[in-house]
Amino acid sequence: MVVIQRIRVRWSTDARGAGEANLRRGLSDARHLPESVPAVPAAVHDVFADHATGYRLSEQVLSGPDAAKSTALQLTLTGHDVTVHALGVSAAYPRQDRPVRLFTLAPGEVGLYRANFRFCGSCSCSASWWYEDWTVRVANAPSRPNLFLDPAPQLVADRRVHLYGGRSRRTAA
Repeated sequence: MVVIQRIRVRWSTDARGAGEANLRRGLSDARHLPESVPAVPAAVHDVFADHATGYRLSEQVLSGPDAAKSTALQLTLTGHDVTVHALGVSAAYPRQDRPVRLFTLAPGEVGLYRANFRFCGSCSCSASWWYEDWTVRVANAPSRPNLFLDPAPQLVADRRVHLYGGRSRRTAA
């Protein structure tokens, strides 16, 4: 069984400052899985927090053959291992036109995928921008409420970029 928890945090251009960033801090932390996650080959716990609603969390549980694709992931089973690819999303930045391999999970392993995006509204008469930060945890394990709270992920794919323009941040070596 593969269990996915995607936490998306969305904000608009007027919520880009440090004060607003402090409000978003911690929203992408791992959450308890609902008891309603079914024991199926692939299940998704999708969590969404939007600046427009005061970052009130909304949650849904998805299952079925397209559950992973609804979170922009592609799962490939090889024996007991699961290879996870990130699919392209309709973001203005960064653009991704083909699947990107993130990691392969052995049974019992947990992977963490981090990404962020800048989106543009589809109406050219009033183009609006918004941003999303995604934290996606994937487990090649049966569901249990604390699945993503206990172990640190064994594999991490951090695909975050600098969204606001200008020079990218440098990290100390």
